[in-house]
Amino acid sequence: MAKRDGKPGNRLRKCKICEQRYIKVNQIPYLYQLKDDPVGVGRPVPWIQMKGHWLDQAGFAIDTPVTVRVMDGCLVLTKSDD
Repeated sequence: MAKRDGKPGNRLRKCKICEQRYIKVNQIPYLYQLKDDPVGVGRPVPWIQMKGHWLDQAGFAIDTPVTVRVMDGCLVLTKSDD
């Protein structure tokens, strides 16, 4: 029986399919005036940008429709059948 070293990331490094990417949620202001924002400055909203050849390697080629499932503390991106 193989020994387990208890390190959670160890399996990810050995698996060719599973990889971890670290990205940061940034902010960008709305560029249009909202009804409840009379000053017209806009409010910052969170946004995430992802790019890289690793997306294509994971099956997310250019123009691939994507479904985003939202859960508490978790986003799941899957290719859509649309």
